[in-house]
Amino acid sequence: MRIAVVDTETSGTGPEDRMIEFGLVMVERTRQHANIMWGHSALHEEGPPSTPDAFGVHGISEELRQGKTVPRALIDQLKDVELVVAHNASFDRAMLRRTAAWTNALPWRCSVRQIKWRRENISFVALSSLLDRYKIHRNREHRALDDALGLAKLMLHRDRTGNMFLDQLVATGELKQDA
Repeated sequence: MRIAVVDTETSGTGPEDRMIEFGLVMVERTRQHANIMWGHSALHEEGPPSTPDAFGVHGISEELRQGKTVPRALIDQLKDVELVVAHNASFDRAMLRRTAAWTNALPWRCSVRQIKWRRENISFVALSSLLDRYKIHRNREHRALDDALGLAKLMLHRDRTGNMFLDQLVATGELKQDA
């Protein structure tokens, strides 16, 4: 089973805002194992300049993304996956569909809402908090590839029952499509 773990950094959170960085980590899952196969990210110039709040989170300047476009071939990798996983998937799904509308119809899973964190005695599910708890290092917070890779590593960790967190997402129903 091919599973895409994705993250987007955006120009803001409003309806006019757009994805400015896309990160994709590909995971291969068999009955016995799951392995991270590869990861890639790309900056994207599309859309308005980042709001001051968004820039304060990701630190991606307009100069850094000037003239850059997420390669269509990178987004097209999503066509061959059985699941797309994101932390707060509703947000990433909405942002990604503004660049590639067909991605909205993919089988999305949300690591915030569809993992039983309370069963793990976890009530605060911010990605940074979860990565700290499970001692998963990432080079930079709020950069698409680092966040996607951190999430992929988290999904390979075992829950209290001995199953990978990823198993909960595979077993759960599809995340409801946003309008």
